[in-house]
Amino acid sequence: MATMKTHPFLVVDFHATARLTAAEQRRLQTWLGIAGEVLRDLVRDRVILGRPSEVRVSLLICGDTTIRGLNRKHRHKDRITDVLSFPAQEDLRGQRVKGPLFLGDLAICHPQTKRQARTFGIGYFDEFIHLFFHGLLHLMGYDHEVSSREEARMQAWEDRALSKFSAKKKGP
Repeated sequence: MATMKTHPFLVVDFHATARLTAAEQRRLQTWLGIAGEVLRDLVRDRVILGRPSEVRVSLLICGDTTIRGLNRKHRHKDRITDVLSFPAQEDLRGQRVKGPLFLGDLAICHPQTKRQARTFGIGYFDEFIHLFFHGLLHLMGYDHEVSSREEARMQAWEDRALSKFSAKKKGP
């Protein structure tokens, strides 16, 4: 596993089991660096309380077989998905956080990200960063499957992140 200090605020423990080119790895590092700035802005905007000095996340970029196995094992859904989140804490929204903060683990399916980008008519990295922020929000305690109100709240934070990032949003 390679630790990627992508930004002074965001540290990503990066591991890829999917085949990524050197160019894709460099571009992911650049985009994750920008994501660090956006994440710091979201923390300032009170997506979570307090002021963590640093946020750390473990990120796995994997293939269809791995994500399907993780989804089956942890969510009892025997299908490929785009992103899975494994939070280190149950819900950070009501907690005051100081010092370094480990959010948890994310797994993003590389082939599914490519398929969705084509389907939505956007670039791979736009879809990747959308999934990354979607996963980060789950790590912070947001869950769109709980209620329509919670889904709207999570969608609002995603939209805010993507607008700061200037990434294209998928779908209509």
